[in-house]
Amino acid sequence: MTNSNLAILLTALCIVATIALFEMTQIDLRVQDRFYDPVRGWRIDKKAPLPRLIFYQGPKWIMVLIVAGLVACMLAPASYAVHMPLSPIQAGFLMTCIVVAPITAWFIKKMTGVLYPCYIDRYGGKQPYRTLLESIPRVPGRVRGRGFPAAHCSGAFALMALYFVMPEPTRWMGLAFGLAAGWIVGLYQMLKGVHYLSHTIVTMFLVWLIILILSRAFGVGMIA
Repeated sequence: MTNSNLAILLTALCIVATIALFEMTQIDLRVQDRFYDPVRGWRIDKKAPLPRLIFYQGPKWIMVLIVAGLVACMLAPASYAVHMPLSPIQAGFLMTCIVVAPITAWFIKKMTGVLYPCYIDRYGGKQPYRTLLESIPRVPGRVRGRGFPAAHCSGAFALMALYFVMPEPTRWMGLAFGLAAGWIVGLYQMLKGVHYLSHTIVTMFLVWLIILILSRAFGVGMIA
């Protein structure tokens, strides 16, 4: 088995193991309890303008600028290509990761039906808490959510793909940057009651799985 195949298999197993762990425990609730006060509410008000600008709207615009830069790398005339930081194939790979990751998360969210923490009665909402596997069945009259996986941070986690396009000595810095970006955005979502810890962890592994598959499809980089 090649390193790439092994990495794909291990990442898929990490997704299964994470789901199993959080299905059998109440870690999600224990963590989320620390972010919610029955009197004052969530640690971060989802309507607070400054945090929303920095951690929600800002990252979206940054990703738009990154995609625009990648398109420029892909469409640059041959005479300018040598001055671009990425080759057209590398830019196409990175842009595909950034686009495919949120679309995949959005599609899965529609099927799982998991409610946001702020919707359940434990945190001031009206619905009972249900785990992922309890939420998936479509029961008549049951309110369904779109909380799993975490689509917003999936775009930030997609920057882990930098691992496959950066030079060998710095590729781990690219991976670390994507992880940091994803967790910063993911933690913001948790602090305002929109996602559980498991949502962010599974999203991280899911996006990495997508990146691994696309890296093989584009023929860029390799797992060291």
